[in-house]
Amino acid sequence: MLISTVKNGAQWTVRKGYESITDKIDLDDFHSALNGKPYKTIKETKVRSVISIPGSDVNKNGIYIKYFKRNGYSDYVKYLLVPTRTRTEWKVANELLSQNINTALPLATAEKRRYGMLDSSLLVTEAVTNSESLMEYCQANFEGASLSEDKEDEKKKLLRKLVYFIRNIHEKGVCHYDLHAGNILMKFENKQSSSIHNCDLYLMDLHRVKILNRMSCRKRRYNLAQVFNSLSSILTKSDKLDFLRSYGSNAISNIADEDELVRQIESQSSRIRKIHYRSRLKRCLKESSDFSRKRFADMKIFFRKGCDADRFAGLIEKHHNALASGDNAIVMKRDSKTALARFSLENEKIQSVVVKQYKVSCGACLIKNVFRNSAGMKAWIDGNGLSVYGFNTPEPLALMEKKVLGITTDSYLIMEDVRDRLEMDRYILMHFHDKSSLSKLKMKRVLINNLAETIGRMHNQNIFHHDLKTCNIMVKEKGRSSYITFLDFDKVSFEEEITIRKRVKNLTQMNLSTPKLISTTDRLRFLKEYLRQCSIMDEKKNILREIVNLSKTEKILYVSFSGDVTEDW
Repeated sequence: MLISTVKNGAQWTVRKGYESITDKIDLDDFHSALNGKPYKTIKETKVRSVISIPGSDVNKNGIYIKYFKRNGYSDYVKYLLVPTRTRTEWKVANELLSQNINTALPLATAEKRRYGMLDSSLLVTEAVTNSESLMEYCQANFEGASLSEDKEDEKKKLLRKLVYFIRNIHEKGVCHYDLHAGNILMKFENKQSSSIHNCDLYLMDLHRVKILNRMSCRKRRYNLAQVFNSLSSILTKSDKLDFLRSYGSNAISNIADEDELVRQIESQSSRIRKIHYRSRLKRCLKESSDFSRKRFADMKIFFRKGCDADRFAGLIEKHHNALASGDNAIVMKRDSKTALARFSLENEKIQSVVVKQYKVSCGACLIKNVFRNSAGMKAWIDGNGLSVYGFNTPEPLALMEKKVLGITTDSYLIMEDVRDRLEMDRYILMHFHDKSSLSKLKMKRVLINNLAETIGRMHNQNIFHHDLKTCNIMVKEKGRSSYITFLDFDKVSFEEEITIRKRVKNLTQMNLSTPKLISTTDRLRFLKEYLRQCSIMDEKKNILREIVNLSKTEKILYVSFSGDVTEDW
């Protein structure tokens, strides 16, 4: 039974038994309800807060609170015409529960309006205890090139449970327009058990759910494409075929060829992924859940939330002082275009950072900055972009820019210091000089395979590094694997078609900067694995011929521990 009431000017709808919520939360001062209570911030932006309060006096299982503020004047008009997100989620959650579809129990919702126009809204739900998102569970348990027989069997059982869950909600007319594995929870029987045999699946984040009379084939395919995209790191082609067969391929298409149906859904999944990445690439330039921006003196600062932007701003003066004094203990590199310096941070999660200054060396550069992003801005966007796509970089922490008459004159990128890793050319020199060691040979094989897989994945996602030399690739051992990190990300381009010419360019750059300790056999093994990752084995002869022709006129050039080294073929 639901109860409607007005409290402090807010219109509440409350589930019977939870009337005390209206006394504990004031929409005019939402955060006051958290004073003195243990809580966890799940998400925080300028318009949205998601808070978890465990073991609340409202509900012994704990509660989740979603609080929304008006996002600009457009919301005044929008929510005169359509229900708010909290109202939609409240209505949908109750409808799902009435159809025996698992979701978080909604306890209360409230809206505050001024002169009929929305000011803020809120939704309170019961916490789903002993739970984990399907995406996190799959990434933790099933990612990796080879799974044990038991893990493979567990994955198949979980995917079967997932397909029946999705088929069930589709048969009941439930269309979730943001159906990814992060919006599906696995609720286990108790804290000690994380077995898929005694877990139930819950549908979450319901403001983009619609209850339809029937689900069309097109909408069913779109939902499956969303799920395939979110689980792309663990799903093989065989998994996808089994998924469609269990779901019933005739329910989503009249195409008899199952391989063709998988190909079509994969193509749609790829389009979804590109749209998602494009959207996330822009987040580092605006106020969002991960990033913020502010002005400090005459500079504009973009920074990652959780970082002390004021403290970073103070590093700029130290950077210039180190350059002026020629302090080689701090200054790592300086030339006409850039200057890098390393600084230690006390009592920080990140122990040290690198400040990279991008210089405007001539009037032509100033003119270019009128029409395009500065080099520092490009590095900030591209460094965060590589992280969005799942590639390792020194984490960009802040960007500071100074402008005169709207033109960028100085820019400084502050990023994580990765001194715990070695440039790949130096890593090779350190580890592979002993050709008789079996363990070193195995380590080299792992490095070659991991590197080929990483470069192949990068090219498959239309990412091109214009200076892919081994001195711009850093390596760190991680168990039996190698942790590959990319430097100089201001030279990275996204959304480019990776032509054969571009592939050859990158592969030749790596070939000409890799020490001869990596033999011809090793290089051919790398090429074979790279071509397999990119599914272009039929181009092997052409690509190999081009690499050889471009390489034979040059010498190998790399950076050793004592400086630049050249080697003849």
